[in-house]
Amino acid sequence: MMKAATQEQRSRGTNRGFTLVEVIVVLSVVLLLTGIAVPMLSSYMEDGRRARAEAEAKVVGAAVMSFYKDLGVYPARNSGGTNNFVYSLLTGPAMPTTNPWNAGHNWITWGMGAARGDLLNNHLLLNQPQATPAAAYPITGSMRWRGPYLNGSSPLDPWGRPYVINVISGYFANAVNYKRMWVVSAGPNGRFDTSANATALNELAGDDIGVMLTQQP
Repeated sequence: MMKAATQEQRSRGTNRGFTLVEVIVVLSVVLLLTGIAVPMLSSYMEDGRRARAEAEAKVVGAAVMSFYKDLGVYPARNSGGTNNFVYSLLTGPAMPTTNPWNAGHNWITWGMGAARGDLLNNHLLLNQPQATPAAAYPITGSMRWRGPYLNGSSPLDPWGRPYVINVISGYFANAVNYKRMWVVSAGPNGRFDTSANATALNELAGDDIGVMLTQQP
């Protein structure tokens, strides 16, 4: 009888569950590892978004410059057919109805304005400046529209906002300002930190991401 009791006690000891202290220790280790892993993963994901934004800005920039090579003007025509009139172009399939960025900026004011702004798609995909077919760029002659210049709609940046192309800097004559033309994303913070004046000394500022297309003397 004594021997049987001892075996039963051993069996109960072998099959016992975790104690509360052991559970707390395991949970603490899991939470600690999670606290280390999540910021690392977030950092890797953010780096991936930035790399994607840089790559997309280069693709958009190359398309804009192909357009310029074909026509001798930047995609800045208005609905009346006047070249060098639009100041700012936005990427994406549709014009935003409200400001998608986290602060105001001249590029936004111009780009979303009916007079000085437009969608890049209207110039590079549709040949309908400011959505006006009658204002189309010429499609005959040596200097003509040979688009579409993008494979599908121009992209939104990895944070879901349009890239901006400050085409004013490709043609506007000013002694100091509007010297550098960019394709630029507002970056993770959703706010443009780069000066809209775009002097010959301005660089992309803050966490803005993009590529410079041209610089006037």
